[in-house]
Amino acid sequence: MKNIVRNGMGRACALAARALVLAAALFGAMPAGAAEEYPSRNLELIVPYAPGGLLDVAGRLAATYLAKELGQPVVVRNVPGAGSTIGMVRLAKSKPDGYTLALGSFGILLNSRLRPDVEYDPLRSFAPIGYLGDQGFVLMVAPQHVDVANVRELVERIKAKPGAFTYASGGVGAPSHVLAEQFRLQQGLNMVHAPYQGQNPAIMALLAGDVQLTLQTVAGAEDLIHSGRIRALASTGSERPAAFPSVPTFKELGIEGMANDGWLAVFAPSGVSAPVKEKLRAAWARVARNDEFRQALAKRAIQTRDVSPTQFEAMMAEDLKYWTEILDKTRITLN
Repeated sequence: MKNIVRNGMGRACALAARALVLAAALFGAMPAGAAEEYPSRNLELIVPYAPGGLLDVAGRLAATYLAKELGQPVVVRNVPGAGSTIGMVRLAKSKPDGYTLALGSFGILLNSRLRPDVEYDPLRSFAPIGYLGDQGFVLMVAPQHVDVANVRELVERIKAKPGAFTYASGGVGAPSHVLAEQFRLQQGLNMVHAPYQGQNPAIMALLAGDVQLTLQTVAGAEDLIHSGRIRALASTGSERPAAFPSVPTFKELGIEGMANDGWLAVFAPSGVSAPVKEKLRAAWARVARNDEFRQALAKRAIQTRDVSPTQFEAMMAEDLKYWTEILDKTRITLN
Protein backbone atom coordinates (compact mmCIF):
# COMPACT_ATOMS: atom_id res chain seq x y z
CA MET A 1 0.00 0.00 0.00
CA LYS A 2 2.84 2.34 0.88
CA ASN A 3 4.48 1.57 -2.47
CA ILE A 4 1.24 2.41 -4.30
CA VAL A 5 0.95 5.77 -2.54
CA ARG A 6 4.63 6.49 -3.08
CA ASN A 7 4.38 5.62 -6.78
CA GLY A 8 1.24 7.75 -7.16
CA MET A 9 2.92 10.71 -5.55
CA GLY A 10 5.95 10.22 -7.77
CA ARG A 11 3.81 10.29 -10.89
CA ALA A 12 2.02 13.42 -9.67
CA CYS A 13 5.33 15.17 -8.99
CA ALA A 14 6.63 14.18 -12.39
CA LEU A 15 3.52 15.52 -14.11
CA ALA A 16 3.75 18.78 -12.16
CA ALA A 17 7.41 19.14 -13.09
CA ARG A 18 6.60 18.57 -16.75
CA ALA A 19 3.86 21.20 -16.57
CA LEU A 20 6.30 23.71 -15.08
CA VAL A 21 8.87 23.00 -17.80
CA LEU A 22 6.21 23.38 -20.51
CA ALA A 23 4.96 26.66 -19.02
CA ALA A 24 8.49 28.01 -18.79
CA ALA A 25 9.12 27.07 -22.41
CA LEU A 26 5.93 28.74 -23.56
CA PHE A 27 6.58 31.97 -21.66
CA GLY A 28 10.21 31.96 -22.73
CA ALA A 29 9.12 31.78 -26.37
CA MET A 30 6.73 34.70 -26.01
CA PRO A 31 8.02 38.07 -27.20
CA ALA A 32 8.99 40.59 -24.55
CA GLY A 33 5.99 42.53 -23.38
CA ALA A 34 3.49 39.96 -24.67
CA ALA A 35 2.38 39.15 -21.12
CA GLU A 36 1.72 42.85 -20.58
CA GLU A 37 -0.27 44.96 -23.00
CA TYR A 38 1.80 47.96 -24.13
CA PRO A 39 1.57 50.64 -22.89
CA SER A 40 0.44 49.79 -19.37
CA ARG A 41 1.94 52.79 -17.55
CA ASN A 42 3.24 56.33 -17.99
CA LEU A 43 5.67 57.14 -20.80
CA GLU A 44 8.45 59.71 -20.54
CA LEU A 45 9.25 62.19 -23.31
CA ILE A 46 12.69 63.72 -22.93
CA VAL A 47 12.85 67.29 -24.18
CA PRO A 48 16.58 68.10 -24.39
CA TYR A 49 16.00 71.83 -24.04
CA ALA A 50 15.19 74.24 -21.22
CA PRO A 51 11.54 74.84 -20.26
CA GLY A 52 9.66 77.71 -21.86
CA GLY A 53 11.21 77.84 -25.32
CA LEU A 54 9.65 76.91 -28.64
CA LEU A 55 11.07 73.38 -28.64
CA ASP A 56 9.78 72.79 -25.13
CA VAL A 57 6.32 73.93 -26.24
CA ALA A 58 6.51 71.63 -29.28
CA GLY A 59 7.50 68.73 -27.04
CA ARG A 60 4.59 69.35 -24.68
CA LEU A 61 2.17 69.48 -27.59
CA ALA A 62 3.56 66.18 -28.86
CA ALA A 63 3.24 64.60 -25.40
CA THR A 64 -0.36 65.78 -24.97
CA TYR A 65 -1.61 64.42 -28.29
CA LEU A 66 0.42 61.20 -28.13
CA ALA A 67 -1.01 60.47 -24.68
CA LYS A 68 -4.53 60.69 -26.11
CA GLU A 69 -3.69 58.13 -28.78
CA LEU A 70 -1.87 55.71 -26.47
CA GLY A 71 -4.30 55.95 -23.57
CA GLN A 72 -1.49 56.58 -21.07
CA PRO A 73 0.06 59.81 -19.75
CA VAL A 74 3.22 61.01 -21.50
CA VAL A 75 5.29 62.95 -18.99
CA VAL A 76 7.71 65.59 -20.28
CA ARG A 77 11.17 65.63 -18.70
CA ASN A 78 13.40 68.58 -19.61
CA VAL A 79 17.05 67.50 -19.85
CA PRO A 80 18.84 70.54 -21.34
CA GLY A 81 22.53 70.99 -21.97
CA ALA A 82 25.28 70.86 -24.60
CA GLY A 83 22.95 71.72 -27.46
CA SER A 84 20.56 68.80 -26.73
CA THR A 85 23.40 66.28 -26.38
CA ILE A 86 22.79 65.45 -22.70
CA GLY A 87 19.14 64.61 -23.25
CA MET A 88 19.76 62.56 -26.38
CA VAL A 89 22.52 60.56 -24.68
CA ARG A 90 20.02 59.82 -21.92
CA LEU A 91 17.64 58.43 -24.54
CA ALA A 92 20.36 56.38 -26.24
CA LYS A 93 21.23 54.74 -22.89
CA SER A 94 17.63 54.18 -21.78
CA LYS A 95 15.93 50.79 -21.69
CA PRO A 96 14.44 50.11 -25.16
CA ASP A 97 11.01 49.16 -23.84
CA GLY A 98 9.01 51.95 -25.47
CA TYR A 99 8.49 53.87 -22.25
CA THR A 100 11.21 56.45 -22.88
CA LEU A 101 11.05 58.71 -25.94
CA ALA A 102 12.63 62.03 -26.88
CA LEU A 103 11.97 65.05 -29.04
CA GLY A 104 15.03 65.37 -31.25
CA SER A 105 16.02 67.95 -33.83
CA PHE A 106 18.43 68.12 -36.75
CA GLY A 107 20.89 69.30 -34.11
CA ILE A 108 21.64 65.68 -33.23
CA LEU A 109 23.35 65.38 -36.62
CA LEU A 110 25.33 68.59 -36.19
CA ASN A 111 26.38 67.70 -32.65
CA SER A 112 27.61 64.27 -33.71
CA ARG A 113 30.15 66.00 -35.94
CA LEU A 114 31.01 68.95 -33.69
CA ARG A 115 31.46 66.76 -30.61
CA PRO A 116 33.60 63.74 -31.58
CA ASP A 117 33.20 62.23 -28.09
CA VAL A 118 29.40 62.31 -28.19
CA GLU A 119 27.95 59.05 -26.84
CA TYR A 120 25.54 58.28 -29.65
CA ASP A 121 25.44 57.63 -33.37
CA PRO A 122 22.57 59.69 -34.85
CA LEU A 123 21.70 57.02 -37.41
CA ARG A 124 22.11 53.94 -35.20
CA SER A 125 21.26 54.91 -31.63
CA PHE A 126 17.70 56.08 -32.27
CA ALA A 127 14.55 54.66 -33.84
CA PRO A 128 12.44 57.37 -35.53
CA ILE A 129 8.82 57.24 -34.36
CA GLY A 130 7.42 60.21 -36.23
CA TYR A 131 8.18 63.47 -38.00
CA LEU A 132 6.79 66.44 -36.06
CA GLY A 133 7.56 69.32 -38.43
CA ASP A 134 10.21 71.78 -39.50
CA GLN A 135 11.10 75.44 -39.68
CA GLY A 136 13.79 76.73 -41.95
CA PHE A 137 16.20 79.50 -41.02
CA VAL A 138 15.71 82.96 -42.47
CA LEU A 139 18.34 85.53 -43.46
CA MET A 140 17.33 88.74 -41.68
CA VAL A 141 18.32 92.40 -41.57
CA ALA A 142 16.93 95.37 -39.65
CA PRO A 143 15.91 97.88 -42.37
CA GLN A 144 16.45 100.86 -40.06
CA HIS A 145 20.15 99.93 -40.06
CA VAL A 146 20.64 98.00 -43.32
CA ASP A 147 17.97 98.98 -45.82
CA VAL A 148 18.26 96.37 -48.56
CA ALA A 149 15.37 94.78 -50.44
CA ASN A 150 16.88 91.41 -51.28
CA VAL A 151 19.88 89.10 -50.94
CA ARG A 152 21.61 90.48 -54.04
CA GLU A 153 21.60 94.01 -52.63
CA LEU A 154 22.89 92.75 -49.27
CA VAL A 155 25.76 90.87 -50.90
CA GLU A 156 26.70 93.94 -52.95
CA ARG A 157 26.67 96.11 -49.82
CA ILE A 158 28.90 93.67 -47.90
CA LYS A 159 31.36 93.32 -50.77
CA ALA A 160 31.61 97.10 -51.05
CA LYS A 161 32.85 97.27 -47.44
CA PRO A 162 34.96 94.18 -46.68
CA GLY A 163 35.11 93.43 -42.96
CA ALA A 164 32.61 96.15 -42.03
CA PHE A 165 29.61 93.85 -41.64
CA THR A 166 29.05 91.63 -38.61
CA TYR A 167 26.65 88.71 -38.45
CA ALA A 168 25.13 87.37 -35.23
CA SER A 169 24.68 83.72 -34.33
CA GLY A 170 23.18 81.87 -31.39
CA GLY A 171 26.63 80.66 -30.37
CA VAL A 172 29.72 78.97 -31.78
CA GLY A 173 28.65 75.79 -33.57
CA ALA A 174 24.95 76.70 -33.46
CA PRO A 175 23.04 76.11 -36.72
CA SER A 176 22.79 79.88 -37.19
CA HIS A 177 26.60 80.05 -37.08
CA VAL A 178 27.19 77.12 -39.42
CA LEU A 179 24.64 78.33 -41.97
CA ALA A 180 25.95 81.90 -41.90
CA GLU A 181 29.49 80.65 -42.50
CA GLN A 182 28.24 78.57 -45.40
CA PHE A 183 26.57 81.69 -46.84
CA ARG A 184 29.72 83.76 -46.28
CA LEU A 185 31.94 81.25 -48.08
CA GLN A 186 29.45 80.56 -50.85
CA GLN A 187 29.17 84.28 -51.66
CA GLY A 188 32.85 85.10 -51.04
CA LEU A 189 32.12 87.59 -48.26
CA ASN A 190 34.41 89.15 -45.66
CA MET A 191 32.33 89.39 -42.46
CA VAL A 192 32.89 89.27 -38.70
CA HIS A 193 31.17 86.68 -36.51
CA ALA A 194 29.53 87.76 -33.23
CA PRO A 195 28.32 84.76 -31.18
CA TYR A 196 25.50 85.33 -28.67
CA GLN A 197 23.92 83.10 -26.05
CA GLY A 198 20.93 82.01 -28.08
CA GLN A 199 18.59 83.29 -30.76
CA ASN A 200 16.82 86.06 -28.83
CA PRO A 201 20.01 87.96 -27.87
CA ALA A 202 21.18 87.70 -31.49
CA ILE A 203 17.92 89.22 -32.73
CA MET A 204 18.08 91.98 -30.11
CA ALA A 205 21.61 92.81 -31.31
CA LEU A 206 20.26 93.03 -34.87
CA LEU A 207 17.55 95.48 -33.80
CA ALA A 208 20.06 97.57 -31.87
CA GLY A 209 22.36 97.83 -34.88
CA ASP A 210 25.20 96.03 -33.10
CA VAL A 211 25.23 93.51 -35.97
CA GLN A 212 24.00 93.87 -39.54
CA LEU A 213 22.53 90.44 -40.34
CA THR A 214 21.66 87.06 -38.87
CA LEU A 215 20.18 83.70 -39.85
CA GLN A 216 17.52 82.60 -37.36
CA THR A 217 14.28 80.63 -37.31
CA VAL A 218 11.06 82.37 -38.26
CA ALA A 219 9.47 81.57 -34.89
CA GLY A 220 11.93 83.76 -33.04
CA ALA A 221 11.15 86.86 -35.10
CA GLU A 222 7.67 86.35 -36.54
CA ASP A 223 6.09 89.39 -34.88
CA LEU A 224 9.10 91.57 -35.69
CA ILE A 225 8.95 90.57 -39.35
CA HIS A 226 5.22 91.28 -39.52
CA SER A 227 5.78 94.70 -37.92
CA GLY A 228 8.53 95.58 -40.42
CA ARG A 229 11.25 96.02 -37.81
CA ILE A 230 13.02 93.02 -39.30
CA ARG A 231 13.11 92.15 -43.00
CA ALA A 232 13.34 88.52 -44.08
CA LEU A 233 15.33 88.14 -47.29
CA ALA A 234 15.52 84.38 -47.90
CA SER A 235 14.73 81.03 -46.27
CA THR A 236 16.80 77.86 -46.03
CA GLY A 237 13.64 75.74 -46.16
CA SER A 238 12.75 73.48 -49.07
CA GLU A 239 9.53 75.50 -49.28
CA ARG A 240 8.70 79.13 -48.58
CA PRO A 241 7.73 79.79 -44.94
CA ALA A 242 3.97 79.34 -44.54
CA ALA A 243 3.88 82.46 -42.36
CA PHE A 244 5.74 84.50 -45.01
CA PRO A 245 4.93 83.16 -48.48
CA SER A 246 6.55 86.20 -50.13
CA VAL A 247 9.99 85.25 -48.76
CA PRO A 248 11.87 83.20 -51.38
CA THR A 249 14.03 80.20 -50.61
CA PHE A 250 17.76 80.35 -51.22
CA LYS A 251 17.29 77.62 -53.80
CA GLU A 252 14.82 79.79 -55.73
CA LEU A 253 17.46 82.53 -55.79
CA GLY A 254 20.01 80.15 -57.27
CA ILE A 255 22.12 80.09 -54.11
CA GLU A 256 23.29 76.51 -53.64
CA GLY A 257 24.21 74.75 -50.41
CA MET A 258 21.73 76.64 -48.23
CA ALA A 259 18.67 74.40 -48.53
CA ASN A 260 17.95 72.67 -45.25
CA ASP A 261 14.81 72.13 -43.18
CA GLY A 262 15.25 72.47 -39.43
CA TRP A 263 13.24 69.36 -38.57
CA LEU A 264 11.85 68.06 -35.29
CA ALA A 265 10.94 64.42 -34.66
CA VAL A 266 10.05 61.94 -31.94
CA PHE A 267 12.53 59.11 -31.30
CA ALA A 268 12.76 55.91 -29.26
CA PRO A 269 16.07 54.25 -28.45
CA SER A 270 17.24 51.72 -31.02
CA GLY A 271 16.55 48.16 -29.96
CA VAL A 272 12.89 48.79 -29.20
CA SER A 273 10.89 45.73 -30.26
CA ALA A 274 9.11 45.76 -33.62
CA PRO A 275 5.58 45.44 -32.14
CA VAL A 276 6.14 48.34 -29.73
CA LYS A 277 7.77 50.47 -32.42
CA GLU A 278 4.89 49.87 -34.81
CA LYS A 279 2.34 50.70 -32.13
CA LEU A 280 4.14 53.98 -31.40
CA ARG A 281 4.42 54.82 -35.09
CA ALA A 282 0.74 54.10 -35.69
CA ALA A 283 -0.20 56.32 -32.74
CA TRP A 284 2.04 59.10 -34.02
CA ALA A 285 0.58 58.83 -37.52
CA ARG A 286 -2.82 59.61 -36.00
CA VAL A 287 -1.34 62.56 -34.09
CA ALA A 288 0.26 63.91 -37.26
CA ARG A 289 -3.10 63.85 -39.06
CA ASN A 290 -4.88 65.69 -36.25
CA ASP A 291 -5.94 69.12 -37.58
CA GLU A 292 -5.93 70.68 -34.11
CA PHE A 293 -2.35 69.53 -33.55
CA ARG A 294 -1.21 70.78 -36.95
CA GLN A 295 -2.83 74.17 -36.35
CA ALA A 296 -1.16 74.46 -32.95
CA LEU A 297 2.22 73.93 -34.60
CA ALA A 298 1.42 76.32 -37.45
CA LYS A 299 0.71 79.07 -34.91
CA ARG A 300 4.30 78.60 -33.77
CA ALA A 301 5.69 78.73 -37.33
CA ILE A 302 6.38 74.99 -37.41
CA GLN A 303 5.40 73.51 -40.76
CA THR A 304 3.98 70.00 -40.79
CA ARG A 305 4.31 67.62 -43.71
CA ASP A 306 3.61 63.96 -44.40
CA VAL A 307 6.92 62.15 -43.95
CA SER A 308 6.94 58.41 -43.21
CA PRO A 309 9.55 56.92 -40.83
CA THR A 310 11.28 55.27 -43.80
CA GLN A 311 11.43 58.56 -45.69
CA PHE A 312 12.66 60.31 -42.58
CA GLU A 313 15.49 57.81 -42.07
CA ALA A 314 16.66 58.54 -45.62
CA MET A 315 16.34 62.27 -44.95
CA MET A 316 18.49 61.96 -41.83
CA ALA A 317 21.22 60.17 -43.76
CA GLU A 318 21.22 62.89 -46.44
CA ASP A 319 21.21 65.67 -43.84
CA LEU A 320 24.15 64.11 -42.02
CA LYS A 321 26.15 64.28 -45.26
CA TYR A 322 25.03 67.90 -45.71
CA TRP A 323 26.18 69.05 -42.27
CA THR A 324 29.40 67.05 -42.49
CA GLU A 325 30.32 68.70 -45.80
CA ILE A 326 29.56 72.18 -44.44
CA LEU A 327 31.61 71.62 -41.29
CA ASP A 328 34.51 70.31 -43.36
CA LYS A 329 34.28 73.38 -45.58
CA THR A 330 33.83 75.98 -42.84
CA ARG A 331 36.24 74.28 -40.40
CA ILE A 332 34.05 75.22 -37.46
CA THR A 333 35.00 73.47 -34.21
CA LEU A 334 34.06 73.89 -30.56
CA ASN A 335 37.69 73.94 -29.44
